[in-house]
Amino acid sequence: MPEPIAIVFDGDCGFCTRSLRALQRIDRSGVMRLHDSHESALIASKFPMLRGADFDNAMFAVTADGRVFRGYFAFKELLRKLPAGWPLRLLSALPGADLIGPRIYAWVAGNRHRLGCDSAGCELPAHPAGQAPTRTERQEPR
Repeated sequence: MPEPIAIVFDGDCGFCTRSLRALQRIDRSGVMRLHDSHESALIASKFPMLRGADFDNAMFAVTADGRVFRGYFAFKELLRKLPAGWPLRLLSALPGADLIGPRIYAWVAGNRHRLGCDSAGCELPAHPAGQAPTRTERQEPR
């Protein structure tokens, strides 16, 4: 059985919640552990390494050994852990995917209100158009 992976996300975002619930339905081995970032006390006690994280702009994945991934790289790590995630994992393995993927993730995060989120929090911008994501989006320091 694959090791569990904790996903900390904006639970007020309808788009985020529906997307992660869809992935959870294909998670036959129960690898995903979803955590609403708005449960501040729980997140602070269980994931101290996420103190100061920008949950409004990205989801975070925390592996069993404490590695932290943000945004696209969190999604990519989640797919790596999900046995049924292999079709999307193939896309993330294509040349250039790690350059394009963060931009696509940032666009989706910045436009989630158009993609089905009816929360006022979904109006937050991700990155200014054309700006490349920073290195810290690949993996947050522990």
